[in-house]
Amino acid sequence: MAKDPLAEAGFYFDDLNKLRVLEPDVSQKTSELKEECKDFVDKIGQFGKIARGVIELVDELAKEVDTEKMEVSSTMDELLFNSPQMPFRIRIRIRISFIARR
Repeated sequence: MAKDPLAEAGFYFDDLNKLRVLEPDVSQKTSELKEECKDFVDKIGQFGKIARGVIELVDELAKEVDTEKMEVSSTMDELLFNSPQMPFRIRIRIRISFIARR
């Protein structure tokens, strides 16, 4: 089979008969890789949106937990220091253990 002199020189014709420097299979693989990269970038963008949503949700939950902790702390203070039935030393020990657990 006779070799194409243009192909030997590194020139090729595409489907539209345009002169190309890349081999047809290399050009095809390049196009496929370009599409795969575009899909990957789109998926990374979607992942980023989802991750930002999760982070915002966790931040909101953390704020709610902190609020609840403050309310519990305030309630514990009221119970411990305003309880006439409980001796002062026991109240202090409970308070110290409560603070240590934070």
